[in-house]
Amino acid sequence: MRIAFGFDIFYPETNGVITTTINLANNLVALGHEVYFFVPEDKQFTDTVIENNIHIIRVKALSTPIYKGIKVLPVQSWYLKKYFLKYKFDVIHCTSPWLVCQAMNHCARRMHIPVLATHHTLIDNPIYIKYALKSTALANIAQKPIWPIVFDPFFRLVWMVTAPNKETCKNIKEHLPDLEVRYVSNGIEIERFKKAPSGTPLKEVPEGFIDENTFIYIGRLGYEKAIDVAIKGFAKAIEKNPKLKFLIIGEGPAHKELIELVQELNLDEKNIYFTGLIDNHRLIDSGVLKKAVAFITASLSENQAITVIEALCSGCPVICANVFNMTALVDKDSGWYFEGGNTDDLAEKILYASSHKEERDQKSANAIKSIDKYDGKKIAKEFESIYLELIEKKKQGFYVVDGEKKATLYENN
Repeated sequence: MRIAFGFDIFYPETNGVITTTINLANNLVALGHEVYFFVPEDKQFTDTVIENNIHIIRVKALSTPIYKGIKVLPVQSWYLKKYFLKYKFDVIHCTSPWLVCQAMNHCARRMHIPVLATHHTLIDNPIYIKYALKSTALANIAQKPIWPIVFDPFFRLVWMVTAPNKETCKNIKEHLPDLEVRYVSNGIEIERFKKAPSGTPLKEVPEGFIDENTFIYIGRLGYEKAIDVAIKGFAKAIEKNPKLKFLIIGEGPAHKELIELVQELNLDEKNIYFTGLIDNHRLIDSGVLKKAVAFITASLSENQAITVIEALCSGCPVICANVFNMTALVDKDSGWYFEGGNTDDLAEKILYASSHKEERDQKSANAIKSIDKYDGKKIAKEFESIYLELIEKKKQGFYVVDGEKKATLYENN
């Protein structure tokens, strides 16, 4: 098969959607398929091929201040037609409901190409809307129209939707009962986690910072990740145990404000240290996740966080908010829950994890047992089966609403 993925954010930015889709693409290539990525153009990223023979097609894009990485994409389906005709894709796989994927969706509809969409990001959460509107009050008001304005028009044109969280699947079905929705987990390269790490020190981390008192966060430093909540909770824990340390690995739009928050709390780099971006392969190979007491995330907006999966597969217990999208990923045997947004409760869990080593070690052992669920090779075969199913639907004459009319018009023009 020849499969085209659509992205609205791509390199030089990094996020969980990019990471998990590259893993999927690599495994699809290993299965003998051709994979192409349609991505927004960026002067800092000019590769035409990445990873394991994944082909890159860059589309016109203009930067926007709404959110780092999000761009205005003056792309219409006619612009993509030349690529679709040249490569004759068997399936289109969209990773978001924004402009590149919208254009790919419309072009595929006109050319009668099956489209699968994966619902990765819960953008109907007000924290995401706030990026554009710059106001919590306006974001809360705008939350309700997100489905009819963004998701409904997009999902009604796709042939099937997948989501990496069963509750998210239910939510989609509540809005669009006639749409076929499947649960398919995100996948990772589990072989990296089954072998012993080299233990090579990370030059970005001060010598001696990682010890039996160190907690860790890895991921995008975005406002939706609620890292400010994690820092405030950690600050309260430090008041009772000054030896505690918090290592924060990643980059994002909230970075500067988070550093200012640490300063406001009268903490310094001895307690909380920001490393910036670290290459994922070096990070896992260093074994830093195996050495940390626990991984901390205060996010309420995750669908299925790749960095949390990587922590669990490394044997690092997770402290997370007691919300459905996190408890579906982290069970009580592999982590601790705190009330979302409650920094006092979070501080208690941090102190408890740091002072109960035997329980921590047991949760670590339990976390590792979950590794096979996230085997990227198995996940790729699940998607391969779905692609073949969609191609068979095409053979049987399936069209989205008015799709046959659009296909006829497009062919005539």
